[in-house]
Amino acid sequence: MKIVSSAPHFFVSDLIKSVRYYVDTLEFSEPDLWGEPPCFAMPQKDGFMVMLNQADSKSPRPNGLDDCWDAYFWCEGLDAYYADLLEKGADIIHGPEIRQEYGMKEIAVRDPDGYMLVFAEDIAG
Repeated sequence: MKIVSSAPHFFVSDLIKSVRYYVDTLEFSEPDLWGEPPCFAMPQKDGFMVMLNQADSKSPRPNGLDDCWDAYFWCEGLDAYYADLLEKGADIIHGPEIRQEYGMKEIAVRDPDGYMLVFAEDIAG
C-alpha cells in the first residue's frame, strides 16, 4: 500500500461562501461543484485539495479557536503569499512566525467557518 494523496474534509455552513473564500482569497483553483443544489467541492492549490461539504445535519467542527490546526500545508514562497493574503483581506490569525523548535516559518489563516489553515515554509530552505 502506498498513500498518494490526502485532504482535510470540512463541513461548512455555506458552501458557496467557502468556495469563494478558498478561490478568491486563498488562491485555490475554481472547483467543480457536486449536487443540486451544490453540496460538495474540492478546491485545490498545486495539487493539494480541501474537501468542503455543505453541513445539513452536521455543523462545522473546527479543532478549536486558538492554536488548534485543522490543516497544515508545507509550501515555498511564503512571504509573497502572505503579502497576497493581506491584500485580499484574509482572516489572518498570525503573520509569519518562526518556529525554531521544528525549523518552520508559519502563517495561520481562518476560513469562514473557523477552520485554521497553516501555511509553512522550511526556514533552512
